[in-house]
Amino acid sequence: MVPFHVAYTLGRRQRAGELLPWLPALAGSLGFGIGGTYLSAAVTPWFLLLFLPPVIFYRGLFRLLFDLAARPREPVELTVDEFTLWVQCGGERRSLPLAGVIQVFRSGDGWTVLHRDNSTLLVPAGVLTDAQLDYLKSFARRALADRKAAERAP
Repeated sequence: MVPFHVAYTLGRRQRAGELLPWLPALAGSLGFGIGGTYLSAAVTPWFLLLFLPPVIFYRGLFRLLFDLAARPREPVELTVDEFTLWVQCGGERRSLPLAGVIQVFRSGDGWTVLHRDNSTLLVPAGVLTDAQLDYLKSFARRALADRKAAERAP
């Protein structure tokens, strides 16, 4: 079964899930923005400088929003060897150890692969064969067995 390589494309709707970790920042920024706008209109325009820190601190969010608006589709290449899962997306190549895969589950129109370093990978349904899915799930099953064994041990 090892190694395998698949290439697929993710649309805006599928990539919108990347916004979920940013929801608390979006909610806080909305309130902060309303307050800053009110203060700049009611007191002095100098309060517009309050909008600089969120742009600096949340540059990843603004980069993601721009990327979602500018590119309707994102090509992704997924390569799995004996020990590593390689993901190439948007000119960036990441490596994730297969031993860190903690869950593989069906979500909507695709498969979600969760990694212990909080990485999430979405693979559209039909891209992976049953054997490839079983291979990825075997690492999640092994991680579950290790967690259960650690809980039982005193």
